[in-house]
Amino acid sequence: MNLILVILINIILIFIIFVVLNHKIKKSSAPKVLETYAREVDNLIVELNEALDNAVNLSEDRIKELKRCIRKAERLLKDPKLEKLATTTKKMPEDSKEEKETAVEDNRNLIDKARHLFSMGHTKEDVAKHLNISKPEVEFLKALNKE
Repeated sequence: MNLILVILINIILIFIIFVVLNHKIKKSSAPKVLETYAREVDNLIVELNEALDNAVNLSEDRIKELKRCIRKAERLLKDPKLEKLATTTKKMPEDSKEEKETAVEDNRNLIDKARHLFSMGHTKEDVAKHLNISKPEVEFLKALNKE
């Protein structure tokens, strides 16, 4: 009787183990794994498309801003008072990238300094003298600050 009970319990345990393992095998079968990976790839594609759209929108906004700045500079350069400045502006150095970056940074610093001096109430002559630049250049910087 004990032997039959032990055999019966073993058969039941083997059946339970078989059912559990069979379920796990079906759950992790190739089609299920492929489906899971396909969903993950689809989600990645959606995220990449969103990131690309954001980058494109940002680029378009920057292009619009640059075009606006170019139009503004062209309008200012057409001003007869500033025509002399346009013909006497310094050329950007062509030697190296570092020199170009330094020149651009110097121009930004000059614009910031002029803006600060104007905000303190200095006249064009004071600003020209303080920054060691010509009066037409000061007028150009002031026109840039107005718009």
